[in-house]
Amino acid sequence: MNFVQTEFLWFFGIVFTVYWALPRRTWQNVLLTVASAVFYGWVHPWFLVLLYVSAVIDYLGGLGMVRFPDHKKLVLGITLGSNLTLLGYYKYFDFFVENAAVALSALGVDNSLTPLGIFLPAGISFYTFQSMAYSIDVYRGELKPRKNLLDYLLAVSLFCHLVAGPVQRASNLLQQAETPRVFSWDMIRSGFALAMWGAATKIVVADTLSPYVDKIYALPSPSTPLLAAGTLAFAVQILADFAGYSNIARGTARMLGFELMVNFDAPYLAKNPSEFWRRWHISFSTWIRDYVYIPLGGSRGTFARVQANTVAAMVVSGIWHGASWNFALWGLYHGLLLVGYRLVTPRIPGSWKQVPGAGAIAVAIMFGFTLFGWFLFRALELHRIATVLAQDPFAFPADQQIATVVVVAVTLACATPLVLANVLQRRVVPALARSQWWLPVQTTAWAAFALAMFTFVRMSAADFIYFAF
Repeated sequence: MNFVQTEFLWFFGIVFTVYWALPRRTWQNVLLTVASAVFYGWVHPWFLVLLYVSAVIDYLGGLGMVRFPDHKKLVLGITLGSNLTLLGYYKYFDFFVENAAVALSALGVDNSLTPLGIFLPAGISFYTFQSMAYSIDVYRGELKPRKNLLDYLLAVSLFCHLVAGPVQRASNLLQQAETPRVFSWDMIRSGFALAMWGAATKIVVADTLSPYVDKIYALPSPSTPLLAAGTLAFAVQILADFAGYSNIARGTARMLGFELMVNFDAPYLAKNPSEFWRRWHISFSTWIRDYVYIPLGGSRGTFARVQANTVAAMVVSGIWHGASWNFALWGLYHGLLLVGYRLVTPRIPGSWKQVPGAGAIAVAIMFGFTLFGWFLFRALELHRIATVLAQDPFAFPADQQIATVVVVAVTLACATPLVLANVLQRRVVPALARSQWWLPVQTTAWAAFALAMFTFVRMSAADFIYFAF
């Protein structure tokens, strides 16, 4: 089920009404667990088997670490191995077969290796990572294993964050599942506003830009300027799409009494690579930091070792996005950006930082680096990337010039509400929220969001981009 489908409106309306009518937390948790199963299994019920297998493995693993403390490393290995096996089979097995066949053919070895055509379950990367984090936290002694299976299953499968995050920490969501939720009109209003804004950014901004991006990247030989325009459009599209999903997730969860972590914080205003990853997909980047980068050694050891840890963690983050070499290349690129930033920063004269507009220049430079990364991310095929990089960047066929101008204009128009919303959220809303005008302004904004969505909605609305990961 998709957050911007009509079915979800009916689904959430029924769940919301019955949920707050129930007098006990246990009954509410039963309802949400069943509702989450309906939500996730709406189109493909067999998805539920993988979800619950992953969840139960880590649930039993947590209990096993307490029951057999002398063998908790073995238990952890079993839980991690089981989850990674599920993830590896469904997400990477066909990719491995394809590349093995190509490698053997290059060596002159006849083979009949063919992909199995394995269907990728939606959200498998998200819920396996969250479930694994639970086992790792129990192993580290940072979290006590839960005995209540219902509360644990709810924390793992809550439909608001299940398919595309934010990637929640078990400790945070478990505590909320175990604590009675109290109905609050302020909570409902703020959650509704957040969900409405998320849906508007998805439908009005992301889905408007999607056809332009798809058509440009489908062209056999787009010029560099046209491809740059398409990549700029994709940068706005993916932010609006994924931030939109995260805001709907946070908003609907808040209306049910749960608070999910913030996932985006104006990432394109970052001045350097390190800041970008503190602003982009925050729940995932902190997961990579805590469960990949730090276990590899983190910032401990020699300078070279720390940089190697950084690059390795970023490559893992790239591969997590999908079974394609361009994702690994994207992760490697961002890892090298982080290393380059650490190498260059100490050598920048202090006087440069005092130059008027130095901050804006830094933002522009970082945004340029980010755009090139999005090109690697979106291109999918390595030979396509190589072809584009080898072509004449100044070649600009006349038939593509008008298209480039149109795409840039549409992109800037779509980016405008995102920029205005960021300014209003930081500079106007805090003061307005304390005034008597806050509720009328809020309801007017909701009406504007609804009108915009009805105006821009398509019968064939695109899925959220991160459903594929």
